[in-house]
Amino acid sequence: MPLEPATEDALNSIAAEMKIGRADLIQIVLREWLETNAYLPVREIDEESETDGSA
Repeated sequence: MPLEPATEDALNSIAAEMKIGRADLIQIVLREWLETNAYLPVREIDEESETDGSA
């Protein structure tokens, strides 16, 4: 999907900073937006589990 150049630059920069692929970043951003806006239920985090920095 074509995106505006500024959006492409931001995605590529953030993906590189997080050391993840662009597609993975888009999936994370979209999921979080859907959860924040109540289109998806918010996932519960088990307080006892390790989150490896993704909590």
